[in-house]
Amino acid sequence: MNFQPWYYFLSIERDFIRSIDFVHLNAANYKTFSNEYAKLLLLIGSEVDVVAKMLCGKIDPAKKSQNILDYQSVISSTFPGMHEIEIDIARFALQIKPWSTWGLVTPKPPSWWTAHNQVKHQRDKSFQEANQGNTLDALCGLMALLLYYYKDETHLHPYPELLDHGFPRYLVTERGKKLPGT
Repeated sequence: MNFQPWYYFLSIERDFIRSIDFVHLNAANYKTFSNEYAKLLLLIGSEVDVVAKMLCGKIDPAKKSQNILDYQSVISSTFPGMHEIEIDIARFALQIKPWSTWGLVTPKPPSWWTAHNQVKHQRDKSFQEANQGNTLDALCGLMALLLYYYKDETHLHPYPELLDHGFPRYLVTERGKKLPGT
């Protein structure tokens, strides 16, 4: 199995951690926007798109998933509880459910995904969407996708420095935290 997407995620996570030296990770700062958050949000959004396509291809290679609602349809059909996955950030006493809007009666894209698209296509009007909260939620969304993509692997290392979902136990479902919908 190719673990390059995992290592790329870890690199992005390190970049996000460096931003905490300048803007403390706290709900009071979630609306703080910057060039660094814009770069990270665009980078993470692009990787979410890549990993979501990979996961959809792994689930149903015949189906051509092209957008976030296609991804939701394919991924949720196999992992119906995926919208419940919670990423823990113990150091800051935070829990993020990045895909919760996929569990609505009428699923919709997460707000961080909408923010990513607004920054990508209309940065001049939507730069304030490149903020700490959207960037953090997007990073958690990427990690969640990767956990589902690698769910059958017995070894996923190194572990993230900031984000958590019961590492390293989540891969051993009979002893640890199980991924929702699996």
